[in-house]
Amino acid sequence: MTSHPPEIVAAMGAEPTEEQWRAISMPLEPYVVVAGAGSGKTSVIAARIVYLALVALGRVQADHDGVFPGSVLCLTFTNKATENLVHRVRRALATLDLPEGEEPEILNYHSFAAQVLDRYGLLVGIEPGQRVLTPAQRAELGEHVLDRMSFEHVAAEWQPSVVAGILDLAQQAADHCVPLDRVVEFNRERLEALQAYRSEEPYRAALQRIELAEAARVFEELKRERGVIDFADQITLALRVVERYPDVAKDYRSRFAAVVLDEYQDTNIAQGRLIESLFGGGFPVTAVGDPDQNIYAWRGASLYNLLQFPEQFLREDGSASEKLPLYTNFRSGARILSAADRIIAPLPPEQRPAADKLLRPWPPNGEGEMSVRRFGDERAEAQAIAEGIVGLHDGGEAWSSCAVLCRTSRLFFSLQEAFAERDVPVEIVGLVGLLKVPEVVEVLAYARAVAEPLASVSLARILLGPRYRVGFKDLARVAAWAKERNYAWRETEEGEVTPFLFAEALEHLDEVDGLSDEGRRRLEEFRAELASFRELARRPVGEFLAEVIRRTGLRAEIEAGSDAEVAAARARNLAAFLDEVHAFSPVEGELTLRAFLDYVDAVEASGRPSSRRRRTP
Repeated sequence: MTSHPPEIVAAMGAEPTEEQWRAISMPLEPYVVVAGAGSGKTSVIAARIVYLALVALGRVQADHDGVFPGSVLCLTFTNKATENLVHRVRRALATLDLPEGEEPEILNYHSFAAQVLDRYGLLVGIEPGQRVLTPAQRAELGEHVLDRMSFEHVAAEWQPSVVAGILDLAQQAADHCVPLDRVVEFNRERLEALQAYRSEEPYRAALQRIELAEAARVFEELKRERGVIDFADQITLALRVVERYPDVAKDYRSRFAAVVLDEYQDTNIAQGRLIESLFGGGFPVTAVGDPDQNIYAWRGASLYNLLQFPEQFLREDGSASEKLPLYTNFRSGARILSAADRIIAPLPPEQRPAADKLLRPWPPNGEGEMSVRRFGDERAEAQAIAEGIVGLHDGGEAWSSCAVLCRTSRLFFSLQEAFAERDVPVEIVGLVGLLKVPEVVEVLAYARAVAEPLASVSLARILLGPRYRVGFKDLARVAAWAKERNYAWRETEEGEVTPFLFAEALEHLDEVDGLSDEGRRRLEEFRAELASFRELARRPVGEFLAEVIRRTGLRAEIEAGSDAEVAAARARNLAAFLDEVHAFSPVEGELTLRAFLDYVDAVEASGRPSSRRRRTP
């Protein structure tokens, strides 16, 4: 017999534990839940909303009036987490027989800030619907900073690293609510003292930081000139609205009676101040997070928000709010948790954000299984991963229950190759990964062949591929003819000479000696197709690429695959790529094929080790 309301049990999927029930049934006051990995935090959030509704309906007795779901605001971190929470909450509320539309407002933190700006941005001169830059568009605009200033102290030999340094500092300053002028002032104040150091490195680092901060100010000017903002601006501008105009907070407090903050460990200082400005001073705010899952520190997330919640969000009487634990892990076996504890054990308690946290295994999960293996190279590693997943599938696991995380997108190719050899269906998340998928590489090869005169690699890929199967010798003779023509030009022309390109050589096949009859025929077919594609390239980019997929028979080839699951996964990858194409819009100018390929180059550069963020002291 259950000791808890059946609606709560349904929302949880089982009887809640004592610590879960305490988090679910807290009074209407601010409190924070430190939820360890696999502790059922999403179920607890859904059950909390159900509990408040049950109290409001009079079905559960409490010392408060409860809150109907339509008066609850839930904020989480990513779009995927938002979708998951919406699904879980709707399913949990389905047992209550509430009026249609009676459900919480569930947004991610940036969408919530965008909502504040759309409704109240005019108070600080921000037009509704301000365009928000994607990361690649941000990098594209950042490159324009280099047109406006030169660098004396920052090493500027490799442009992507300079741009990354500028953008990193701009975002970190915004995330931590530090004006760029203050960054410059702080470092200048210390230059004289730093000169006295034995090492020149601190002094040089301060000069570099000053220069990067000045470049970041130029970046801010470029955004203002174009009327665009980035994700960091969404938060800082919303915070400016709320701090300058107290009536905005009053409006939100009249609209909502309770707030739930998910993944609170991944919020930054600016987001924490925004929430506090709107819902501080004893308002019923429930924050849920895990200090050991703070995975977004590299882009500004601060553990301060979670750890200082009891002091930042005080009760109405001014006392610190309560901190509750969720330390029972329902996901992993005991052996896995024990291994995690051993790994982290050498870390001194003062360096751990929650030194008292110790996850307890849920006995029905058993011991669990884990392994560590070492390989000589990434290809051997990929082969072993693929073999392991095939073994799991043969044992009854669904393909979709397996996931592979990579430290860098460079590793995707070896994995895709290993999976393809074993007919394992693979879906790639994110454009960086999609650009490594063979079917997407094929489409981009045609796009580059059409738009880029120097795209000899793309031309060779198409001509040597299964569609045209031009022999290597025939291809080499065309290349040799172009090379000879370039030599002849250099001997007769003065000054700089534009090289004779492989693509142009295709227009002079009748002058190329030694081609096989079949090779010449296939090269002429490709030349005609390339000309027709160049005409098609005047269409919208998404429409053009979709036509490339159709005309080359790529979609038909995928659909005709012998393994339906593999074919479906490849088709979804291609569809995801086209979604990315349709979603793209350049920072300035028209959306052309050339602009899209520049965007692809920027995305690929962001995933290369050589363009990774460099730490600036």
